[in-house]
Parts: sequence; structure tokens; C-alpha cells
Amino acid sequence: MKSKLKRIMLWTAVVAVAVFLSASVLSGCKTEAAAETTAAAAETNAQEGANFDGQTLVISGSTTLLEVSNAWAEAFMAKFGGEITVNGGGSGVGIADAINGSNDLGNASRAIKDKEIEEAKAAGVDIEEHEVLFDGISVVVSKNIDVKELTIAQLSDIYVGNITNWKDVGGPDAEIIAVARDSSSGTGEFFLERVVTLDGEAKDNDYGDQCLRLQSNADVANQVADNDNCIGYIGLGYLASVEGKANVVAVIAEDSDTGVLPSVATVKDGTYPISRGLYVYSNKNNYSDFAKTFVEFMMSDEGQAIGAEAGFVPVG
Repeated sequence: MKSKLKRIMLWTAVVAVAVFLSASVLSGCKTEAAAETTAAAAETNAQEGANFDGQTLVISGSTTLLEVSNAWAEAFMAKFGGEITVNGGGSGVGIADAINGSNDLGNASRAIKDKEIEEAKAAGVDIEEHEVLFDGISVVVSKNIDVKELTIAQLSDIYVGNITNWKDVGGPDAEIIAVARDSSSGTGEFFLERVVTLDGEAKDNDYGDQCLRLQSNADVANQVADNDNCIGYIGLGYLASVEGKANVVAVIAEDSDTGVLPSVATVKDGTYPISRGLYVYSNKNNYSDFAKTFVEFMMSDEGQAIGAEAGFVPVG
């Protein structure tokens, strides 16, 4: 009887300890979860309560991001105050300005280069990268050119100067006017790497002398829309500006027989062959609350919705 009683008492003690430990673990989890929720709420409340009246923020760089950055700036200033100036100049300019301190945030439609990272380190700048949207580079042709699709290789030959007549790719007997972006453009550099050099397989390829080099997406869109026999490339967000004025070309990837048109859906699912990330660069050593809150706003649901409305693809 005593032996049986001892076993019962021992089992009761074990159960009690188990219950105590379980309660402690659950309590710890609840406390940790509550702390995380409280921290997230505090951050949200801090953003909602932020006010930057009397402060300024300067953004420069990629023309691909120019219009959506202006839209972000307007929405942000209406919510948080402050004065935001957005300038273009190209991705190279945006990154250079971030390194030399001429801006607070640098827009770029390409990733920062190794040599730019080294320049930043030499200047005592700790560059931080923020991928804010996805984009597809859309190939457009003049309204008189009825070419429905082109391969990556054909596009490369056109921009190198190996193909100079539309009849060689199924179009009319007319000289091809190839419109490209200038050397400071991230869009131009990405197109050079992805298309002209065939992803590096033809690394010696470069834009031919026949290419008309322009400064912005808007310049390329206007050139193609207002003239015959042109081909150019613009960011996905600029397609609306040429609707009804130019034709969009489906692009055939190297491992496919089917052309894919640029759209939010085809960029998002990765089927459109000329897609990329869009970036904002900041200096960790000089990252103001204003700049930090603006970056958080861009990445928020509201900011990403603004990006989607401008024709880009949200990163979330």
C-alpha cells in the first residue's frame, strides 16, 4: 500500500512539474509575441505620428523611378510633411550623388557596381541597398512597323548594327532607327548587359554607332511614337505613354520559341525575358529619420500600391 501511494505521489509531482514547465513556456511565448506586437505597433505609431515639417530630403538618379518617386513624395508629404525634391540624371548620377553626399537617397534601375562600392568605401560611405520594385524593359517600335516579336539575339544584332533593315526581321524594306539610352542610364546599362551582350556571352558587343542615344524613358517614348521606322526600349511604367502611338514587341527568350509581352503579370512570374529590380541607395553613416521613414513608406502596402499604379511590380 505504501509502495502504491509513493508511486501515486511521484506521478503527481511529475505531472505538476510538467504543467508548470508548459505554463512557463506558453507564458514566455505569449510574452515574446506580445513584445513583438508591441514593438511593431510602436514603430507603426511612430511613423504615423512623424512630422518632418521644416526638413528637406533630396532624391536623385534613375529616370525610370522619376515619376513613381514623385508620386511617393507627394503622398508622403501629405501624410508626414517635409519637403522632398526628386531629380533625374540617371542611375549612375544617383549612386554617385549618394557617395559624394549630394543627395539623401539615390535611385537606380540597376544594381550598384563593385567599383562604385569601392569608391564608397574609399569615401567613408557605407552604402545600403533597398530593392523597392520590379520592372520589365519593354521593346517598342514605331506604329508603321508591324513586327510582332523579336528574339534576344535579333535585338542584340539590331543594337550592335548587324541588322540594319526591317525586312531582315519580317518588317518593311526600311532602315532601322535604333534608339537607346545614354551612358549614365541604368536602363541602358541593363539592356546592354542582358540583351546586347547576350548576358555576357558576347561580352565584346556594344551599342553600334548608328544608335540614337537619349537621356530618358520619356525621350525614347516620344522618339518612337513621333517617327517612323524606330525601335526603342522603355520601362514598364512608361508603356501607357505610348499606347496607341507605338507597337509593343513580344520578346522571345533564348530557351523559348514563344514571344512574351511585358506586363505586371509576366514580370512577376518571371516569364518576360528582360526583367530587373529597381533600387534605392542610402548612406548608413548619414541616414536621417526622414530618409528612413521615406524608405519604409515606399516599402509599405501604400507605397507598393503607388508603385503598382505606376505600372511596376511590387516586391512583396
